[in-house]
Amino acid sequence: MLDYINLNVNPKGHKTGDCAVRAIVGTLNISYEEAIDRCVYWAKKKCYGITDKQTVELVLKEYGYVKMKQPRKIDGTKYTVGEMDKVLSRKQMMQGVLITVANHHTCITGGVVQDIWDCRGKAVGNYYVKVR
Repeated sequence: MLDYINLNVNPKGHKTGDCAVRAIVGTLNISYEEAIDRCVYWAKKKCYGITDKQTVELVLKEYGYVKMKQPRKIDGTKYTVGEMDKVLSRKQMMQGVLITVANHHTCITGGVVQDIWDCRGKAVGNYYVKVR
């Protein structure tokens, strides 16, 4: 199972509904302000909310990330965030991976789940990996 680190990259330390921004920060290794700026840019350009899944996808695409389908085990069951080391390559985990779970975004950065709460037991929806 992947390790977890409790880390809040919100510059004011707020625990608020900014999980998409925090996940972008960790995945792309950019500042919180830059992540907000990129989300606002795409939200304005495409008329989505700044943390809508479409906006998050556009930000990630800009940095060379692609959306992957929900991973399933051989028996059809879903992988949890903590089990993503069985799906991802070491290189992908070191580069940064953004993961969606129900009503939440999180990330694997440097091979560790980084978030303000331990979501390793949650089922993975889609995930985004760097391809270029």
